[in-house]
Amino acid sequence: MVDVAILYGILGALINGLRVGSLYGLMALGLTLIYRVTSIPNFAYAEYITYGAYAAYIAMTALALKGTLGLAFALAAALAVAALAALASDELAFKPLWVRGASPLHLLVASIGVGLVLRYSLLAVAGLAAGLLEASLPVRSTRLISIGGIASIETSHVLAVSAAVFFAVLLRIMFTRTKIGKAMRATASNPVLARVSGINIYLVRRVTWIIGGGLAGFAGFVYAYYYYVNPESGWLMLLWIFAAATMGGFTFYGSIISGLILGIAEQVISFLGSTYFGLNTAYSPVIALITLVIVLMYRPEGVIRLEALSLKKRV
Repeated sequence: MVDVAILYGILGALINGLRVGSLYGLMALGLTLIYRVTSIPNFAYAEYITYGAYAAYIAMTALALKGTLGLAFALAAALAVAALAALASDELAFKPLWVRGASPLHLLVASIGVGLVLRYSLLAVAGLAAGLLEASLPVRSTRLISIGGIASIETSHVLAVSAAVFFAVLLRIMFTRTKIGKAMRATASNPVLARVSGINIYLVRRVTWIIGGGLAGFAGFVYAYYYYVNPESGWLMLLWIFAAATMGGFTFYGSIISGLILGIAEQVISFLGSTYFGLNTAYSPVIALITLVIVLMYRPEGVIRLEALSLKKRV
């Protein structure tokens, strides 16, 4: 007979995995957009998430705002700061290298350097200011539904899941049915031909980085709404972000689905391993790492392919 406590524990892991997985997918959306348009495997993307989280925290605490109004200001600050950090990264580092003919490998190495600059700049500032080495939004996630006194559905669940689905659908529509989306696809396919055709590829890049950075800022806001953040929070999430994006084939829907799979698998396997084998839950990152290695070895194009980048319809 199955222990009821085990069933409740698995249910709690599933519910928590839904929130965590939605956050992974949400974090991967901006990375997916930037990669699809610019072909930059941007390791600095994780820092935009951290900057967004800190911007949200500072906006709420500095203005002493609470409730819905405080969260609105925090979200606006997160979007603006993360988008600005992303745009500055491209204008000051990535675009000059790309103009000079840098390969994706060169840009990948450059992104590591940009990430280091952003991370340790924030760490230096946080070290000088009291209370910034670890922070979270003053307004916290609250319980909506309690299940058996063990599992619960919170406002952060609703926010993470609904935002992940909403932005994935919105990006898909933008990428396929709007002028800027078609310009992004043309730029991604052949930037030289796109420029000859009259597309302002530099404007397309700017819009891409602003949207990608804004998505990172939104993810940082959600992260700070539920978790505590520090200057290395984004860096520590980078494995899951790339795992979700890679497993999803760098597609919008695929990134969300892959993030959910990773989050639920991580939570359930960690719970079962801890319950039956006494394994420390600190080993849970191994799940994402193993998944990423397997995908890169056997399906480098991604396990989930729900969208096509080509402008032509496939028959």
